[in-house]
Amino acid sequence: MSISTDSTAARTDPARLAAVHRYEILDAPTDGQFDTIAAAAAAVCGTPIATVSIVDADRVWFAAAKGLDGVTQVGTEPGLCASAFCADDPYVVTDAALDPRTLDHPLVRGELGLRFYAAAPIVTTDGHHLGTVTAIDAMPRELTEAQTTVLGHLADQVAQHLELRLAALTAVRAERQLRDDAEQRAAAAAELADRMRAAAATHAATPHPEHCQLGGSNGCTAPAELKIADSWGDSAWGCTAHVEEAIINVRSVFIANEELGGLSAYLHR
Repeated sequence: MSISTDSTAARTDPARLAAVHRYEILDAPTDGQFDTIAAAAAAVCGTPIATVSIVDADRVWFAAAKGLDGVTQVGTEPGLCASAFCADDPYVVTDAALDPRTLDHPLVRGELGLRFYAAAPIVTTDGHHLGTVTAIDAMPRELTEAQTTVLGHLADQVAQHLELRLAALTAVRAERQLRDDAEQRAAAAAELADRMRAAAATHAATPHPEHCQLGGSNGCTAPAELKIADSWGDSAWGCTAHVEEAIINVRSVFIANEELGGLSAYLHR
């Protein structure tokens, strides 16, 4: 199978794309840490251009780019980022004008005139290849073993930062959900309190037992103020605290209507 078809299958793999999207990095504002990593890649490799690239299904997006002012993404033509990201090891092209993998790439044939390209894959802890940390030059050059190793370490740092970013996003969303849940519970409690006050005013004029009937085997000596019923037709009078507890904890329990005909009111509500 050719590089083109290999990289296309890897690029469009649904599981990989799901991994890309879970980090919510595509089109996100520039991250200072990624800028630092791109600058470090350029310094280590001695190149004027370096990027932190994330490979989407139909584009290569730059989370950071040094030396490519105004460029935020490129196409997915095979030979460079769209092929390098799925490699298991650093992908190095010492002279792109002579390398059969890159001869026809627009960045090689076009105005940039790319000649040197070195990329280390960004790989998640569960094995998905997201993109690359890349060093680029318009002149041919070689990469030493030490430079190649450092480039790989920089790609690992990107993967680690993405995990930290995901953990922070997850924590923020969990906190927001807890706050929303608390607000909903507070609103429901306030609504229930209003209903109970209104029902208590109505029930006060109706004959009822002196004490709460909802205290169980221990009994309850608090005044009976409200009548509740359930969907099976059982009913009882209770104090405010026990009525609230029953309504919250037992799904089928409700406040009896003005005529205290609980079950009928429930079935025809």
